[in-house]
Amino acid sequence: MGYGSDRKRIKFRWIETEKLVPNHWNPNRLSDELTQKLLNDISEKGFILPIVVRPIDKEKYQIVDGEHRWRIAKNIGLKFIPCIIAEMDEQEARIKTIQLNRLRGEDEPELLAKLLEELSAEIDIEELSGRLPFDPFEIKESLELLEIKESRHFKERLQKEYKELAKKRIFSVVVSEEEKRLLELAIFQHQKSRAEEISAGKALAEICEIYLRKSKTEQV
Repeated sequence: MGYGSDRKRIKFRWIETEKLVPNHWNPNRLSDELTQKLLNDISEKGFILPIVVRPIDKEKYQIVDGEHRWRIAKNIGLKFIPCIIAEMDEQEARIKTIQLNRLRGEDEPELLAKLLEELSAEIDIEELSGRLPFDPFEIKESLELLEIKESRHFKERLQKEYKELAKKRIFSVVVSEEEKRLLELAIFQHQKSRAEEISAGKALAEICEIYLRKSKTEQV
């Protein structure tokens, strides 16, 4: 089906609440707790997402997705509801009900935890729980998951840095003040001569390598 025909089949309109009727096959159920949260949100913020309906006669529209929101709208006395009107037969409507109920994906735990962490920095957990489908314990549990994961990442990073450090060895020699001054000057000048920044240890090693190459050439 082409884009143009889809535009003809789908419209947006504010429809009178009393002109909407539920379907008889919707398997989706909400707990009393989630229903109350949804009621509070709609009462305070209004509708953010329209419900999906299909016309069944000139005056009535059957709800395909959004029955719980419609029932709440009726209970709190809303006269109109934003609706997406889609032309479809009953078979397609049944399929769409299942799709819209179930095919919305799942939360990725770490990303959800990060989002909750950001929100909890701005909103008290109790208030956040009242606006989300999570109780305070679930929110805290999610934040603890993030803390554990970040702690593990920190530990892994430290272990990696330690392994890198363990590859290096401390080399020490006893020198006089004059010898120390000469070594530091030689290292400094060699570092300046390099196009890239190198450590003092690497500079000293390269100085030694240059001397050994020169010594070998002179012996030949």
